[in-house]
Amino acid sequence: MVQLRYGLGLLWLALSWQAQADFPTAKALFDKQEYALAKPQLETLAELGHLEAQFLLSRMYAEGLGVDPDMNLAYAWTLISREREHPLADKQYRALRTKLESRREGKEVYTALNNEFGKAALAANLYPTANRYVSNDIRAKALSTPEPEYPAYFERSGVSAWAVVHYDIIEDGSVENANVVASFPIDGINDYVLEALKNWRFEPPKDLYGEPMRLEMQSRTFQIKSSAGTQARKFQRDNQEYLDAILAAAKAESAKYQYLYAVLAENNIVKDPAPLNWYMQAAINSYQPAQYRLAQCLVTGNGCDRDPSKAINWLGISADGGDARAAYLLAQELLDSNNVNYDPHKAAAYLEIAALKEYMPAITEYAALLAMSDDPTLHDPQKAIRLAEQGRTIDANNPNLLSTLGVAFIELGQQSRGESMLRQAVEQAKARNWTITNFEDLLADYQTAAAGSN
Repeated sequence: MVQLRYGLGLLWLALSWQAQADFPTAKALFDKQEYALAKPQLETLAELGHLEAQFLLSRMYAEGLGVDPDMNLAYAWTLISREREHPLADKQYRALRTKLESRREGKEVYTALNNEFGKAALAANLYPTANRYVSNDIRAKALSTPEPEYPAYFERSGVSAWAVVHYDIIEDGSVENANVVASFPIDGINDYVLEALKNWRFEPPKDLYGEPMRLEMQSRTFQIKSSAGTQARKFQRDNQEYLDAILAAAKAESAKYQYLYAVLAENNIVKDPAPLNWYMQAAINSYQPAQYRLAQCLVTGNGCDRDPSKAINWLGISADGGDARAAYLLAQELLDSNNVNYDPHKAAAYLEIAALKEYMPAITEYAALLAMSDDPTLHDPQKAIRLAEQGRTIDANNPNLLSTLGVAFIELGQQSRGESMLRQAVEQAKARNWTITNFEDLLADYQTAAAGSN
């Protein structure tokens, strides 16, 4: 009986960073007979449900292409691709039936593989159910979102343009990591749009403890539409040619362009009623931003029905592929005591991975966990200090890092130094217009505890 690599239920437990695969790359390696390089990529894709990858794997095992022939595995992958109606799978299935040494053993291998990576298993463990997208995260209340200031000559010249932007809303309600995902004309209004986002402010949602929450990968579309005329008609032709090229690349299985077309559909740049289908294709094609986006919609319920278990599986796949944001979001889910998957130790492992990639939210969260955890196997104030100081090279006066340092120093017996850092955290939170109640409460709690011990 073959030992399968891992089950979907355990995907998110693996902490190895895997090379990214996409089908055109894997197929090119297969066609060049670079089977040793093609095999791990095809396995990754097949296990996510890529039909052609599943069938090519069956061929590799049936024909001994870069692997020892294994009729049981060939039979199993053939049956899985046959169930999904691959046009060549039925013929191969009938040929393989006569080559099996043991029908019973072949059936056992198929059952095990199908229970993990078959059509029903993937639908139960990974694939979301679509619902309606909304343009903005309703959890964040917009306080000030001024429009870009375009040059006056844009209107006089009849300029038309659009840009789709992704951005994060951080704990103080400001915008971070704004980037233009797509625009036309390319780079035409990017600078004006990004400049406007620097001044956007939101009231972010709060967690159960009243702490403001970070919201990642928010989306906004900016458009300039000119009146009818020669310039407008030329823009429409050129714009349609650009969008058609993206669609053609997406249909040719470029994971990057499948994802890009999904973003354009979600933001109504192209008229496609099912952006989730394109996100799914890109995610199955092993594109990490698409995998993260699926996880995000499964967490929030924006674009697909909420399903925390499926979200965790996608986050694990994306995080194990090297996405620091996915590792951070996965850790957040694992730290939620209301989540059935609550596991602070696994959360700490994922936070450490993201922190090693210098992802600031993960550094902040991991340092706080190490400083404040009641679990003696996680509590490590010295390591918390090292992490917090690492974070301060990025943001020297971050209130969360200052409060973590304060707690860690007090835990190490340096009461005066710790209280000083906690007071600095309060002042810096005020300066950033953050809610200061929790910072003040933390300082008061440690002052009370110190007074009681004297």
